[in-house]
Amino acid sequence: MLFRSSTQPASSNQDGTTPGNNFELDTSLGYNAALVVGAKFGNLRAEIEGVYRVNDNDSFNQGGTPTGADGNLTTANIFLNGYYDIDLFGVITPYAGVGVGYGKVSLDLRNISGALVVDDNDTVYSYQLIAGAAINVSESWSLTAEYRYFDTITDAEFSLNGAIGTIENSDIRSHEVRFGIRYWFF
Repeated sequence: MLFRSSTQPASSNQDGTTPGNNFELDTSLGYNAALVVGAKFGNLRAEIEGVYRVNDNDSFNQGGTPTGADGNLTTANIFLNGYYDIDLFGVITPYAGVGVGYGKVSLDLRNISGALVVDDNDTVYSYQLIAGAAINVSESWSLTAEYRYFDTITDAEFSLNGAIGTIENSDIRSHEVRFGIRYWFF
């Protein structure tokens, strides 16, 4: 399992034609859990990753008016990741990687008084850029620390509660720091 903390400037919807429709959501630090299965081919690694991210809503800005927020933003993704391990330091192995994925983004957004603003979800394609290092404890076990930049390729669209309208062009992104344990079966 991998865990992270992030600064997630979450979702932004910029409508150049009608500035009052602009929407931005800021979330607090969150967490995630990931399960990964993969294989190594020399210095190259390939993996399939399932990851679930949760961030509590902090504030949102609609049409230039900032408002406190409650609820959360969650993502559940499946990624195909590729890595290059740089064997330079013996026991420490730096690596770089990239992943592409598909998943579901859910937004439960309430204003500070508890009134529901959005309770909707959408499916998106996404990518992530990865840089990290593994400390090889034994031939089979490693401790990992890494940075990931996550971003959606397709924009999420959420329906506003009780109103005719949607939050469109929502680009969900995060900066993540993860720590993990890796086990090699062979």
